[in-house]
Amino acid sequence: MFVSLLFVWISTVISTATAVEYETHYCDLNTTSSHINNTSYYSNLVQVLNSLASDNIILNDNQFSNMSSGSIPPDIAYGLYLCRADVLQNDCRNCLLKAREDIDNSCPSSKAAVLWRDNCMLRYANYSMVSVMNSDTYRAACNKFDISDQNSDQNRFWEDAMNFMSRLAKSALTDQKKMFANDEVSYNHTKKIYGYVQCTPDLSVSACDNCLQVSIGRLAQYCHGKQGARVLAASCNVRFESYKFIQFQAAGLTSISC
Repeated sequence: MFVSLLFVWISTVISTATAVEYETHYCDLNTTSSHINNTSYYSNLVQVLNSLASDNIILNDNQFSNMSSGSIPPDIAYGLYLCRADVLQNDCRNCLLKAREDIDNSCPSSKAAVLWRDNCMLRYANYSMVSVMNSDTYRAACNKFDISDQNSDQNRFWEDAMNFMSRLAKSALTDQKKMFANDEVSYNHTKKIYGYVQCTPDLSVSACDNCLQVSIGRLAQYCHGKQGARVLAASCNVRFESYKFIQFQAAGLTSISC
């Protein structure tokens, strides 16, 4: 069962033509003594993070891994990482190394934390996370530009964008090994929307679907009217933009009439 925690947040503004590096994190601040160096949990956590984020890690095709260290609760440390499915393995590794440094600096007194960067997510906790869907731990971020200054245009764009993201979510569920999907759609004849969804591949199909639907709903809740948005959850990521932010070729062009 997921326990609500007190968190802190750092975010970087997104621009459209040249997106700056994005980072945000959640830290459980309820356990101020968790990172004292002589605790068993801290020693186990160091082993987990060293295994998940180091120069020597071997990445699998899913670019996802989880592990634990220790044998006696509550000192067992659990960790996992997920890289965006389109990034190269070297970029995945570099992202995890930066995430490791960031999470150490941002959450020095936390027994549970999540850190997201553009290309990866790094997460650890003192409870098992494998195959447990968590959409409650999340951050939403918006493109800073409006799609239009007209409410009617904004509403029309977002209705079509949300339909597009829902189709991507359905597509991701057909790939039970990697659980991701991306595509692009035509908008307003001359423009395009680029979208991407991904779950941690340890989830069941129904759990992935649940996470994606909740996260897609939050896109409009936080960012309605903007040219792009993302929701980063502990178990899934969803994002769309009016510029190309992924390296994949589109799976297939779908026309949207607006």
